[in-house]
Amino acid sequence: MPYCSRCGVEVVSGAETCPLCNAPIQRLDAGPPEPPRYPDVAPSEERQMRRLVWMIATAALLSVALTLVGLDIVLTGRISWSLYPLTGAAVLWLFTTLVVIFARRPIFVIAGQAVATAGFLLAIDAFDGDLDWLVPLGLPIVAIVTGASVLVWLVARFSRRDPASISASVLFACAASAVALDLLISKHLGAPRLSWSFIVLGAALPPLALLLYFRLRLRRRIHLRRVLHT
Repeated sequence: MPYCSRCGVEVVSGAETCPLCNAPIQRLDAGPPEPPRYPDVAPSEERQMRRLVWMIATAALLSVALTLVGLDIVLTGRISWSLYPLTGAAVLWLFTTLVVIFARRPIFVIAGQAVATAGFLLAIDAFDGDLDWLVPLGLPIVAIVTGASVLVWLVARFSRRDPASISASVLFACAASAVALDLLISKHLGAPRLSWSFIVLGAALPPLALLLYFRLRLRRRIHLRRVLHT
């Protein structure tokens, strides 16, 4: 039976990729590869698609913003409540721009969206003339969500986009973020305690433990096979 050239695990005959690390299985008896049925998308075409998506999103958000401003002026005679959706539209535009520009650099997208979200919360908190919840509540929430996103990105990068590792990191990030948010919000309202986060923990921890168990068990089996075949 063939073996994976990257991690050494034994795979079934005819397997295209390794079930552990997703590396392609080298086949010495295979003939020349067949030409792809559909041509790959050229980098220039990919940039054009991203630019088209950005232009459509910009036009749609601008149309919504102008409509809201017009309604606000007609109904109140000045720009008042439309400041809130206008700020949200501006943040959505920034999100879209970051994704289009840094499509291949997710860490830049995460960092830019964190800064944009913090600016959005600052604007919303400042509209009433008093900055009262941004520092104790808004910025910590942004930090928690950003940290969870960075964790998932790091796992996806260093695990070579292994689906099991990414799924486990997403579940762990959701559980940890829920606990942190529950403590933060309850502290802001009175005393820190856990309440609704128990529901998230109950939903996330069993599949997380199952993924980790099968992951560790599979690795042990691989190490045992390596010892027996040496």
